[in-house]
Amino acid sequence: MTTSNPGPENSLTFLYYFGTTTLITIVLASLVLNLSPMSSIPNQMGLVMGLVGGFLGLYFNRSITLKQPIKGHKVFLNQISQPLAELGYTPLDDDNLPADIVVYGRQNVRGLLSGKVYIRLEPKTAYITSRAVHIRGLKKILS
Repeated sequence: MTTSNPGPENSLTFLYYFGTTTLITIVLASLVLNLSPMSSIPNQMGLVMGLVGGFLGLYFNRSITLKQPIKGHKVFLNQISQPLAELGYTPLDDDNLPADIVVYGRQNVRGLLSGKVYIRLEPKTAYITSRAVHIRGLKKILS
C-alpha cells in the first residue's frame, strides 16, 4: 500500500517545478519571439508550461511511503538490498539514527539529484519512503 506523506512537501514540490518552469519559459519565449517578458504571450505560455511542469514534477518527485509486510528485519533487508543496488543505492551509515531506520543513498552527483530511500522497520512491517518514481519501481520488484 502506498500513501502520500502528509505535510507541505507535495505543495512545495509543485511550487518548485511550477515556478522554475514558468520563469524559464517566460525568458525563452520572450527571447525567441523578440517580445518583452512583461507582454501577455510569454506570460501565458509560461503559465501553461509551468502548470504542466508542476504537475509532472509532482507526479514523479513527490515523496510517498510504501507499507510492506515482512517476515523479519534481516530477511527483508537482504531482499531489498539487491533491487536498491541495481538502482545505484548503497546503505549509508549514520550513528545518529535509531536502529530501526536504515537509509540508502546514491554516490556522487546522482546522490544530490535523486534523494534517499528511508526504511523504517517494525516487527512485521517495513515503511519505505522515497520519491514516487523509485517507490513505484520497488513496489513492482517486491510484489
